[in-house]
Amino acid sequence: MSQFSHQQGANDAAHEDKCRRCGIACHVAVPLDDRAIVVPGLHCRYLAEESPGIFACTVYADRFVAAPWCHHADVAGPLGYLADDCPYGTPGRGKTRVSDAEFLSLWPHIWRILRSWGVPNFVHHERFLAAMHVRTGREWELVPMLTPGDQPFASDTQQMRLRAVSTSPHD
Repeated sequence: MSQFSHQQGANDAAHEDKCRRCGIACHVAVPLDDRAIVVPGLHCRYLAEESPGIFACTVYADRFVAAPWCHHADVAGPLGYLADDCPYGTPGRGKTRVSDAEFLSLWPHIWRILRSWGVPNFVHHERFLAAMHVRTGREWELVPMLTPGDQPFASDTQQMRLRAVSTSPHD
């Protein structure tokens, strides 16, 4: 078991069997009004979609070593880091995955927040940038919000910002 309290909790088979493998805990969410809206494509670099809507951690057995930002479900639930209807969670507290149509209507607000706050470095860069390209029609890159000398934390917790990439010499 980890030395960090955010990585400690039950690990027996009955506890593990509660998981629906929705992947929401591993996605970043943006606060809008009274909800935390999951941003598709903005997730931990170790999250893999095994089949449509079924996710798994590729480093699950060693996740607290490979992904020190990871929180055990027993700790993540009360913090609101799980799905709002997660069997591990606190009822009414958590992240919400919305329909594609609702996400599209919320996109301008989500976009402003992402541009302002940045995204954690631990996200899967390529998948997120591909999703951003689809949503905006532009190519993007993620760059550190702080220079390495100014960065007070390990690189995996560093915030990254989106920067447009020129697609032609005249952009």
